[in-house]
Amino acid sequence: MSGIDLNAPALEAPEGYTQNLDNPTNHNDAVIAIYTVSIIITTIFVGIRLYAKFIFLKAPRLEDYLLLPVFGVYLGHCGFWLEMINTTGHFVHLWDFRVGGMAPFYRNGFYATILYEAVMLAIKPMILLEWIRIFASAGPRNAFNWTCYILGTINALLYIGSILTDAVSCKPREYWWDRTIEGHCADTRNLPIVTGVLNAVIDLFILLLPQAIIWKLQMSKNKRFGVSLVFLVGVVSVGAAITRTVLSFTYAQSNDVTFNFSLAGTFTLIEMTAAIVVFAAPTVPKPTAHIVKKAGSSIDRLLRSSRSGNASYASATDSKANPYHSINEQNPSVALMKLRSSKSKGSVRPSSSVNSEAELATPQRAK
Repeated sequence: MSGIDLNAPALEAPEGYTQNLDNPTNHNDAVIAIYTVSIIITTIFVGIRLYAKFIFLKAPRLEDYLLLPVFGVYLGHCGFWLEMINTTGHFVHLWDFRVGGMAPFYRNGFYATILYEAVMLAIKPMILLEWIRIFASAGPRNAFNWTCYILGTINALLYIGSILTDAVSCKPREYWWDRTIEGHCADTRNLPIVTGVLNAVIDLFILLLPQAIIWKLQMSKNKRFGVSLVFLVGVVSVGAAITRTVLSFTYAQSNDVTFNFSLAGTFTLIEMTAAIVVFAAPTVPKPTAHIVKKAGSSIDRLLRSSRSGNASYASATDSKANPYHSINEQNPSVALMKLRSSKSKGSVRPSSSVNSEAELATPQRAK
């Protein structure tokens, strides 16, 4: 589209705001911190889950094989979202954008959005399938199982529809992020509201479904409470989904789309991270305790080895300082016989015999 000034502001600043096109205020540092912490948490839980299923239990299932590619897509989302820092920046108002700076910002945002939808497409059915397997041992759960299957199907259809809509809503596709070229897009600004509401409802069901079964299990109240807490990790995901849905209303009615896009994107990260943690959390306690126990045993062996070495060195040192030290510790009659025997030979040479006795004694003391 010819005649467009790429250096012009993308939007006129509202009354009371001073436009800053050269060095706009952003919150890139906060985004980096949030993403770094989220990636670390997710990596730890994914690692423990894979260790638990493939090494500790040696019983991986379909969802465990899917976890690694899902985690890869999650990291891909993080990569695109963090790459937006190298454009105009995160949490920058639209009136502080230049027209030419919008395309690289939204291009990364487009791919990050698609990858977010792909993660949520897979992880929630994986969670529901995990719920079915976990609670199968508690007895027949036909209503519970069918509820999980229905929710998983709705979730899959929801996110397949979202991915297809984002992919084909603009002709050409590049017009989604670059409005300086010829093209057009369907009006999809209300779509996040619909998907957000359905998404929050599914998250709420995933949060509450296990609780009804947990509190009917034949175990002590404290154990039920502990198990319940493991499954309540999903409250974070529910909170993020509800917050993102509320922001969708603001996004649909506001012209400050760049700032709102960054805000909504931050909660999509929290939602994804919480969902992966929810999937991994039930497998964490036992393998973690096993790892801690093994680490503790290794440290204990290392400390005992160190103490044994120090005792051996100290014993040998004492023997050299006092050649009769080991003899004095023996039975007095035996010591006297050895002393007379050594004197009858004309000299006392204790070093070789004493050192060997000290070496024999050291392991006994260590034990």
